[in-house]
Amino acid sequence: MELERKIYHEQIRLIYNQGPVLVAGATFCAVFITLFLWRHLPQSTLLFWLGAVGVTSLLRVWVISVYLKADSRTREQHVWGPFFWLGTLTAGMIWGVWPLMFYQLYSTEYLLLISTIFAGMVAVSAASGCVYLPSFLSFSIPLILPLAITHILSGNDSLVLTGLLLIMFLAVNFFLAVRGQRQYRELIRSQFENQELMERLAGEKRIAERAIVAKSRFLAAASHDLRQPLHAMGLFLSALRRREQEPSKIEILDDMGKSAEALNGLFNSLLDVSRLDAEIIDFNPSHLVASDMFDGLRAQFAQQAEEKGIVFSVDARSHVFFCDAILLERVLRNLVSNAIQYTNHGMITMRCEEHLEGSKMVILRDTGIGIPPDATEDVFSEYYQLNNPSRDRNNGLGLGLAIVRRLCELMDMPLEMESVEGQGTVFRLIVPGGDPAQLSAQADKEASPLQAAGRQVLVIDDEVQVLQSMRHLLQSWGCEVMLAESARDALKVMALTDTSPDLIISDFRLRDNNNGVDAVEAVRESLEVPVPAIIVTGDTSPARLREVSDTGLHVMHKPVKPDELRALMQCLLESSGGCAVECDQPASGSRQDAGATLVPNWEEREIELA
Repeated sequence: MELERKIYHEQIRLIYNQGPVLVAGATFCAVFITLFLWRHLPQSTLLFWLGAVGVTSLLRVWVISVYLKADSRTREQHVWGPFFWLGTLTAGMIWGVWPLMFYQLYSTEYLLLISTIFAGMVAVSAASGCVYLPSFLSFSIPLILPLAITHILSGNDSLVLTGLLLIMFLAVNFFLAVRGQRQYRELIRSQFENQELMERLAGEKRIAERAIVAKSRFLAAASHDLRQPLHAMGLFLSALRRREQEPSKIEILDDMGKSAEALNGLFNSLLDVSRLDAEIIDFNPSHLVASDMFDGLRAQFAQQAEEKGIVFSVDARSHVFFCDAILLERVLRNLVSNAIQYTNHGMITMRCEEHLEGSKMVILRDTGIGIPPDATEDVFSEYYQLNNPSRDRNNGLGLGLAIVRRLCELMDMPLEMESVEGQGTVFRLIVPGGDPAQLSAQADKEASPLQAAGRQVLVIDDEVQVLQSMRHLLQSWGCEVMLAESARDALKVMALTDTSPDLIISDFRLRDNNNGVDAVEAVRESLEVPVPAIIVTGDTSPARLREVSDTGLHVMHKPVKPDELRALMQCLLESSGGCAVECDQPASGSRQDAGATLVPNWEEREIELA
């Protein structure tokens, strides 16, 4: 019923929009006919008839203008339809009475001419009035029937035939008008249905967008909250392992560490996606030996392949890449991990070959289950996995190939995939070639021990577990540790102990909407010394990652690996008091974890400490 009501009001709107043209055309036609017959008919009667046409036209134009100027609520009143067809009925009656007034004064030729004019007016009325059928009927019936009946009763054979033809012409136009109105109503119905569909789609889109935002917020919040205890657990395990000597207990600690590492890998996948969304992953290419990267991947996955009975072989020969070592290693590691996961027997080979214009082609081939043709694009989507309907966490989150594609796009490296279901998959990656002459001859050096004896480290975090785990870990390295839950607490601890920290390690998100950057600046301003600092965060929100990245401080992501933290601390503690230093990033760390440059931020800010 609501749709029918809308269709009716749309018909009224369309016929009113045509109204001014129809009224103007009929009025001009009446004027021309009056001028044409001025010398042949009584002029006073002609003027009276023309005046009636003019008055009717003015009234109709006034009603039409009132409607067109009215608001939508006023237009929805049901009086506008009757108003319109009453106007057309009056006009039709005035036109219909005209030939009857002068019927005896006309010759047969004039009557036939008038009949032709009336037939044309009926045709125009049918074409325009089919939008709203009552307007056609109310004008055409009083226009044609009186003249047609008079012709039939005249006894003139020509006029009788003309009268019959007029009635037939009226019937044909009525049939066409009915069909036209039906088609108009279908078009209007389709218009409203499409409009309703678009509104529903827009609503569904808004719901989907809200769901995506909610999902992103949930993942960011859940990831941050879960990283906190995982971060503390990793530090506790590292500190406990240094104190434990019994092999059986060390083995248990190692197994616990592996479980923590597995969970950390899942979080890092989410973090990689968030970094890509936040556009904070830099691309810094350098010349590197392909065999070094291939050998590292073989060592990393050899045991996993052996446990599944898969032969994993690599062949890098003497090729040199010119690429970002960390990002390329991440791409290849995800591809190899994916190949091992979906290969149950046979072999996996990774080799490097020469390609066009000095570039290199890395080919990874497996004899796994393959990918169905209808899933070749889906496998590059986030959270999509083949043959894992139960979402087994041991198979990851389905982000590996999604990260691979986005990293390849970031590095502008073409990636091709060919797969035959049940036979295996081949990935081909085009990597820019490097120059062997540009390779830096560097001997592998073991990390020097952390010179921590007597070093004061200030740890700021609002999680008690994290503070305690950091205290145990840092003390096992020989550091003197000061703990604080906020910038205000840090200043109190410094004042009570009368000590100054050599290094600050602060969580980014603190209580009461404070953050670690402000806390570091508060300590620096208090000491008037640019104390080296590390910001640790568990956030995976792209906006928050971008905010942390813009601080210019060293950033590490929870859960922090003790070895990476140790390496970064070594770099900062060995650097000269607070000046900008390029620190080597820790092994297997991401660029944002340890590759940033320490740039003191001397921007003045008002920090509430009271």
